[in-house]
Amino acid sequence: MRCGTKPNYFFWIKLTIALGLTAAILAFGIAEEVYMNDAFDDICDQCDRVIAAINEGDDAAALELADAMREQWAHTRDVLEFMYPNADVKDIMPQLGELSGDLQAQLDDDAVARAKMIAALAENSKNLLSFKWKNIL
Repeated sequence: MRCGTKPNYFFWIKLTIALGLTAAILAFGIAEEVYMNDAFDDICDQCDRVIAAINEGDDAAALELADAMREQWAHTRDVLEFMYPNADVKDIMPQLGELSGDLQAQLDDDAVARAKMIAALAENSKNLLSFKWKNIL
């Protein structure tokens, strides 16, 4: 240090704040990506369980799974719509209602088709919303 100069503490404070904010933004982005992927993967898995229950002939279990899936998605949808205002996220909820209706009416073929459509919609939404360089560029 030269004679008569004071250390620049303000620079180090600004640098620390900038690095802290950068780390917080990265952490939030990673957490958001993990939450979104888990949410859509979970709905795909639940659709597979509904289809398996229908194929086993257990309509009551399939209806119970579909109703639980709809309740869970209602909570998940609120968070996803806040992070990703997207029409595909909103379209899943009415389809889940239709799935429950198909199961209550014992329209097994329609219910299987609807469950596959919900899974495809979730997979497509995940692919559109996930972090990919081609989506950014």
